[in-house]
Amino acid sequence: MITISRQLVKQLRGVFRRMLPRSPSKADQTVQFIASGDGLHIRIQNRAGAAEYRLTGTTHAEAFAVTLDALSACEGTRADENVTLEARDGDVVLNWDDRSIPRSIIVESQPTETEAPAIPTEFGSNPSRFLTALKDAMETTEHDARRYALNCIQLRGGDGCLAATDGGQILKQSGFSFPWQDELLVQRSSVFANRDLPADQPVEIGRTDNHVVIRIGPWTFCFNIEKTGRFPSIDHVIPDAATATTRLVLSDNDADYLLGVVPRLPSHDPEHDPLTIDLNGHVAVLAKSVGDSPMTQVVLSNSRRTGAELRWQTNRKFLARAVRLGFREVCLHGAETPPVCRDEHRVYVWALLEADKALAPTDNMVSLTSPVSTVVAVTQRQRIPAPRRHHQPTERTPRMSHNRIAATLAGSATPPVNGTVPPVAEPNEPGDQSTSFGTVLREAEAVKTSLRDAHGQVSRLIAALKRHRRQSKLVQTTLASLKQLQSLEA
Repeated sequence: MITISRQLVKQLRGVFRRMLPRSPSKADQTVQFIASGDGLHIRIQNRAGAAEYRLTGTTHAEAFAVTLDALSACEGTRADENVTLEARDGDVVLNWDDRSIPRSIIVESQPTETEAPAIPTEFGSNPSRFLTALKDAMETTEHDARRYALNCIQLRGGDGCLAATDGGQILKQSGFSFPWQDELLVQRSSVFANRDLPADQPVEIGRTDNHVVIRIGPWTFCFNIEKTGRFPSIDHVIPDAATATTRLVLSDNDADYLLGVVPRLPSHDPEHDPLTIDLNGHVAVLAKSVGDSPMTQVVLSNSRRTGAELRWQTNRKFLARAVRLGFREVCLHGAETPPVCRDEHRVYVWALLEADKALAPTDNMVSLTSPVSTVVAVTQRQRIPAPRRHHQPTERTPRMSHNRIAATLAGSATPPVNGTVPPVAEPNEPGDQSTSFGTVLREAEAVKTSLRDAHGQVSRLIAALKRHRRQSKLVQTTLASLKQLQSLEA
């Protein structure tokens, strides 16, 4: 007999379902329970690989299996409620308490003859951020790959990089330790997005001839190595940071505001969901619906442009993803070359839409403005370097397409032209500020005073309403008593 908590059953189901490939068949959705002297191994295994949870300790040797759907009946959220599983005459009996109410079901036992994948003899240890890196990389892949293995992530042992692309975006993450020198491909999986995986523990990774094995706490994941697929060369596609002519610096407040407003902006092209980013005197986002509807402009009042003015068009999902990944600076090399976001360990690149279809501001616009944050605005202004003259590039970058990096971004990162000095960012002019710091501060104090007065008025109104309600109840009680007296006298 095997005993586990209902909470663990819920976690197992969540992780195992993410590990399974999408398929209408449930033949490979079998959970194996294997107890031995070194503990309990709970495993699911299919054509995509295997996932296992291990409970340490000495247990009586036994083995049986049930379908993943059979576990759904007894899962729960409480760690103090247990489930017992017992093999009996070719079936498995599951018993548990649901808030002190005994429950029981009998399910058919499944075969358990499948052997577990081999475990590597050497593992490389990585910090806990590797779990997030795996999740982000998997989310950058394509569901259905054709020419290239864009449905895979690339694990590069030589330089410790984790790379992924879907043909429209590239995410390259570095600083990891892989105990091999070649480049391995494993297919995409959403298992690392599960919140039940321990996010504060180191992540170990190793390989065998056929699998990449990843261990996180009690969890072990085995992924089949994709040996026939080809992964595109991405390094030459990423433009050099030193050649950027324009930089967009987003404040944290504007980043949050942008994520909230972008899904609600109109779109005249549902396939590509274009947005125009206007960096001419201010930072603004332009969007338009079909027909004669007015354009919508969102001014990001706390964000800044440095360098040359620029107007460029992008798919909104890529811009929003860069913000969600935590990037706050976008380096641009023109209106047709892929923009680049960088930090200490990550590089994110995506393809732009056609520059000649970018929107231009008009007189008839619906205008929105992000709330002013004076602290952020001052901080961003202090980070802007002093203005210096620079030369514009003398060669035009080849025209970009909007949907495929692997096919269209090759050769886009052209080397600097001889005699060209790398441009240096220029700050916005002080005249871009519509209000001074003192004016904004006085307005904020006035708003604070108005809110305090309104709060007092609302409090007094609520107190008066409560008194009125008590008086009404008292009158109703008195009338009811008088009616009873009248009936007694009669």
